[in-house]
Amino acid sequence: MNFFFESLGFEFLHFFISCLPIQWIIPFGKSMGKLYCFFQPIRKKIAIENLRNAFPEKEFSEIEFIANQVFENVGITFIEFLWSNNFSREQIMKFVQLENVPALQKIISENNGAVFVSGHFGNWELMALAIGIFIDKQLSIVVKKQRNEFVDKKISLQRSMFGNKLIPMENAIKESLTELNKGNIVALLSDQSAPKESVYVNFFGKNVATFQGPAAFALKTKKPLILFYCIRTCEGNYDLRWEPIDKSDLQNYNEENIYELTQRHTKKLEEMIRKYPEQWLWTHRRWKNVQ
Repeated sequence: MNFFFESLGFEFLHFFISCLPIQWIIPFGKSMGKLYCFFQPIRKKIAIENLRNAFPEKEFSEIEFIANQVFENVGITFIEFLWSNNFSREQIMKFVQLENVPALQKIISENNGAVFVSGHFGNWELMALAIGIFIDKQLSIVVKKQRNEFVDKKISLQRSMFGNKLIPMENAIKESLTELNKGNIVALLSDQSAPKESVYVNFFGKNVATFQGPAAFALKTKKPLILFYCIRTCEGNYDLRWEPIDKSDLQNYNEENIYELTQRHTKKLEEMIRKYPEQWLWTHRRWKNVQ
């Protein structure tokens, strides 16, 4: 019964958001983020605790200000995602700017595929749609299924609207390796808390459990590992940047190299989060498993 009302509410919200003019999306998203913050005080508490641990040098007033911006960013991301079924390919290419597309296409072509990695930063959902459009290739994206099957189906349709393929997390290893060996692209988000048995790397000064999939897939298949950042600009659109993670000195597939490559892309993501802390998802317990 709970899933029925949840599905009904999601369908109504999706329809309502889809009818809004695009210029209303950001202010409406900010309002939704503020409501989420108000009705989920535990999430704000988690965000503030995480921010204080990551930035001990900042005053509490600044920490709280960043936390409020984080919720606004979450709201905008959610509303933009629900609205994105209105986008055409051409509109997305105007809304999101991807730098140096020919160089990215060359790396993919020369290596017959690639592993893309990113985090819950900026608008990670729109980022996946935009990358596939710009490079004119299908991304195979590892995703976590929603408990509500109706909501999961709606979200999956939205994520694959321009041809991207979704890989359920429970099948990630087998299907990701298959896709990479075919010369395709596998994309993952690797910034949330990982199981205790995962690799532990330094992130904001603590050794924290981190998903090793991106590094393991890149080393196993000898594909390039490319990190993406989707940065929301002051104008409300997005600056999509990328950089290869150097692994020229990591030729073998082993635990030591998986650790080192995971540390390298995690460090790069941390550097970007430090520049734009309000655009990262601080509301989850990222430091749940620490050594």
